[in-house]
Amino acid sequence: MEKTTSTQPHVSVIILNYNTFQLTLDCVASIEKYTPANITVEYILVDNASANDEGKLLQKTFENQTDCKVLQSKINLGFGAGNVLGAQQATGLYFAFINSDVLFTENCFSEMVSFMETNKNVGVCGIQILNAEGQKTISQRPFEGVRYKLFGKKFLYKTDSKIPKINAELKAPTQVDFVIGSFMFFNANAYRECGGFDPNIFLYYEEFDLCYRLKKLGYKTFFLPNLNYIHLEGKSGGFNILMKKEHLLSYLYVVRKNLGFSKFWIIKNYLVITYFFKAVFKPKYRPLFKFLLFRGESLAHSIRHQQKQLQNISE
Repeated sequence: MEKTTSTQPHVSVIILNYNTFQLTLDCVASIEKYTPANITVEYILVDNASANDEGKLLQKTFENQTDCKVLQSKINLGFGAGNVLGAQQATGLYFAFINSDVLFTENCFSEMVSFMETNKNVGVCGIQILNAEGQKTISQRPFEGVRYKLFGKKFLYKTDSKIPKINAELKAPTQVDFVIGSFMFFNANAYRECGGFDPNIFLYYEEFDLCYRLKKLGYKTFFLPNLNYIHLEGKSGGFNILMKKEHLLSYLYVVRKNLGFSKFWIIKNYLVITYFFKAVFKPKYRPLFKFLLFRGESLAHSIRHQQKQLQNISE
């Protein structure tokens, strides 16, 4: 195992907290429980302008823990920029970006560190996600380009046999397009080289963007199927129009940025046509159709711009 200096940890764990105080505590406790002493870890907790003084509570809870830093933002920066803030304080050989609603159930870091040390051309890896009932859920996905969007997953798999199916029962470490963002384990140098998370993306498709940029630099993304963690992802409360719009905004931004204008134009028009027909039969889709038709590609309409700054968080 690669040696670190006396002050450099093997892994920097970056966790965003947004109104999830107890989940964040449980997440850190589970990582500590299943990480052996020979893997040194530092924790960087970023409070993303939570309500009820959660940032201050985190600061107080971890004030005597020398391996933990708590950062407080005055505004909800979103997933990308929140992680950028945390990564700026990270000093480890590897960066583990972990959602606050994640629980470790085994020693994940030892094998992940060993795998990355052996495979220097791997920029990021992910592992198998389990839901609260212990069932496997989607943990890796293909890039959603023109073939995927217009003709579906089956067509994509037939035209590119190297892309593993989303629900494939993989037995060995496998190269994939991107891994799900609830737990991403980066070579710190690769993360810095590709520029890290794009702070323009408030929510959704950060993994697509990061892994695509890593690929262009020659780094690989790998999925390690024999390691597991639990993701206590909240269930949707129904048809949330605000989140649906944000999802479309992020997707179109990432497509235009990484795949180019021609593919963006094809996908954008395909989505407009698709949502037109959806809107004819289901009125709930009409706002999304109008949104796509008139302004569905501009990040000026992101919920990022509805955030309000908190006052005196350091008092």
